[in-house]
Amino acid sequence: SRPATALMWDRTVFGGSDMTLDDRLSRISTVIRTEAGAVIAQGTGFYYNRLAPGEGTGPQWRKINEMHIVTNRHVLLPRVNDVEELPPTSITFGLRKRSGSGALSWEDVVLLPDEIAKRTRFHNNKAVDVAVIDMLDLLVERVTEDNTYAPPETLSPEHFVGRNEIDNIEVASDVIVVGYPRGFYDRVNLFPIVKSGIIASRWGAEFDGQRYFLIDAKLFPGSSGSAILSKPSDFMVKDGRLMHANEKQFAFLGVYSGDHTMLEKPVEVGDLTIMRRTSLDLGVVWYADLVEEILDDGIELSEALAS
Repeated sequence: SRPATALMWDRTVFGGSDMTLDDRLSRISTVIRTEAGAVIAQGTGFYYNRLAPGEGTGPQWRKINEMHIVTNRHVLLPRVNDVEELPPTSITFGLRKRSGSGALSWEDVVLLPDEIAKRTRFHNNKAVDVAVIDMLDLLVERVTEDNTYAPPETLSPEHFVGRNEIDNIEVASDVIVVGYPRGFYDRVNLFPIVKSGIIASRWGAEFDGQRYFLIDAKLFPGSSGSAILSKPSDFMVKDGRLMHANEKQFAFLGVYSGDHTMLEKPVEVGDLTIMRRTSLDLGVVWYADLVEEILDDGIELSEALAS
């Protein structure tokens, strides 16, 4: 059974809040470390929840029905030679805590094989590089006993394009990437690195028949699993009217997966055949609605490894 019910202050579009954009982005993500025997993978995860329906309009308290960490499949299932997926022996993510002086520190949450099998879910299409970890009860049992935790800032279906009035997304639209390139971040303030880019392929289309789009951004290993957001803004024009928000709004566009590379023509050197890949500084981003598909109809760890 779960501990006490979790509630979230829902800032609907143009709703009020005393949290700045810096505050919101500082709590949205965590470093993830996966061990699979001698293989170690490090990436980024971000918090995602599903809320109970609201009553009426405007900001209000809403029950958190589910909370997950979203990341990449390849972060949770490290690969050998980019092919064989290994079962994880441990997965570690962090929750932020604040000391009496206000200093922040990570508290590691370590999941071992039984918990991993129970909490992780994957898309039933193996090619979709997105995965989730159920973690609501892990958070609730901590915050009900200790008020020094800094509650995560979360994304949700309410952040999908069009849900909070942001629907002017198209090729060349500005985006931001919130993550931990090569594990780098502000270790005093526990603030992730925010990088920028633009949408580089047709928005809404499946690139090469896959359910992702491309962004033009120079990113690095460790950013895998980062949330891709539209550039935050507190002004917008809709139906010919200029609208202003009390806090900057953004849409959740997708989950960053890694570089899109091109395989060059093989080079023969004696008895060796050299295959080279060229990076175009283009990133693969799986569409945000795939997270909902995993939560509704995803598969468990054993099925993912067997697929």
